[in-house]
Amino acid sequence: STKSGADITFNLPTPATDPAVADLEAYRVKVNGAPVSYLVADVDNRKGTERVNMYQVSAFNQEGRQYTFSTVTDAIDIWKPSYQADGTYLMPNGEVLSDAAGAPLSSEATDLYNANIDDADVAERTTIILASTDTDLPDKFTRVSVLPSGGMGMGEDEEAQPES
Repeated sequence: STKSGADITFNLPTPATDPAVADLEAYRVKVNGAPVSYLVADVDNRKGTERVNMYQVSAFNQEGRQYTFSTVTDAIDIWKPSYQADGTYLMPNGEVLSDAAGAPLSSEATDLYNANIDDADVAERTTIILASTDTDLPDKFTRVSVLPSGGMGMGEDEEAQPES
């Protein structure tokens, strides 16, 4: 439980085959986006006293290396095509797409983005998805800290405890 009373549970990492990330992973593959590691959190804020946005999760291996997970919308921003002044779309890999090819991918990215800007209001239970550009994760983490609320350097880390 967080200091404000929210219960947050997750598996680290969540497999890319998890149904909760199916739409995200399908989009990533479609646009040839760089793979990510996912973290799907069940945020139960029914006993909480403040909003939870799961801004960041940091996991550490035995050697002290930090693996950072942030909101999956950060990954969507990296994967999506960018609209150019000449009416084309530029993919992150440098490929230029026509408006006809790029616009639907951009629209799909916007829909995914909007579907994943979730937070858990007081009394709400929801799923929040995070992602990390680190895909070579260790088998075991020695410490995990969660920034349940805040963002942009604001908020307070809280230690996560294994369920077992």
